Amino acid sequence: MSDEPIAWRRLIVAAVIEAEYGVTPTDLSTATLIEVVTREAAGIYEGDTVERERVRQGFGAFEETNTAPRTSRQIRVPYSGSGTKGTPPSYSLLLRCCAMSETIDETLDEEKVIYDSVSEAMESISLLWWSDGELQVMPGVRGTWTRSSDVKAYPYIQFDVMGLYQRPTTAPAIEGVLAPQAKEVPVNKMNSQFVMDSFLARMQTCSFDVGNTVVHRHLVNYEGIHITDRRASGQLTIEAPRIDKYNIFPKIESHQAIELSEISFIHGTVPGNIVEMVFPRAQLSGLQESDTDGIKHYQKNMRLLPNGNDDGDFQLIFR
Repeated sequence: MSDEPIAWRRLIVAAVIEAEYGVTPTDLSTATLIEVVTREAAGIYEGDTVERERVRQGFGAFEETNTAPRTSRQIRVPYSGSGTKGTPPSYSLLLRCCAMSETIDETLDEEKVIYDSVSEAMESISLLWWSDGELQVMPGVRGTWTRSSDVKAYPYIQFDVMGLYQRPTTAPAIEGVLAPQAKEVPVNKMNSQFVMDSFLARMQTCSFDVGNTVVHRHLVNYEGIHITDRRASGQLTIEAPRIDKYNIFPKIESHQAIELSEISFIHGTVPGNIVEMVFPRAQLSGLQESDTDGIKHYQKNMRLLPNGNDDGDFQLIFR
């Protein structure tokens, strides 16, 4: 047994799809190793708690019991493609466990991987978290994610996932398939394009939150992680366009009528590492002015609306 401290940076993260919810496959040879940018402190062992109270003469704390143990993790990955057209990125299983379907289009010269939001038939994964010789397996993982895209910075996706609790054990490094992952490129004029209603807006920031509601259900005879709702949204900052170039005010006014915008953000120029997000029905609101470099900018919120009863509030495409 080593007396060396556990190194924070020594980490391997892998995932494997579950054929049956909450059941980790016994064969982990198909586990996919995920390229992680950073990891944040999260809940190895957390849950709902109650105190065992008693009336007594003296003061003092009471025993606390965890009534529904679970585990959560926060993982940041590069916002980039696999490097090969038609091949999913290394974190594809994380997208799939966040209520998104995966479609691989193998049309010659137009190969792409498409992720759509779904409200049923949601998949789950087992997350394998190997930290410097100690392994925690998280079955039944589902979650939510956000994307950050600030100009002159590397974009990234951050996943916040929750799974069923299992006690960590001492275990050798996980053997798995290292998924292909291209290097991310900074958000700038050379690498990125932003379009609002066919207008090439001068974007400064564009953040996105899939807005999944993730709950831990712990009942007699049942335990599971469920996604029970989704409210996709975002925030946007662009250089203020002159009205005769692009009149944004009908888009943010809602007191008489609601006029939706069609927005797309394409990042990357090399096939296999082009990532596109499409917002077909974005409602803009909360317009505020700001000063950047002495130039007026507009900050606003985006509420991403579904296509009636058929989801479709956004689409993520890897080309």
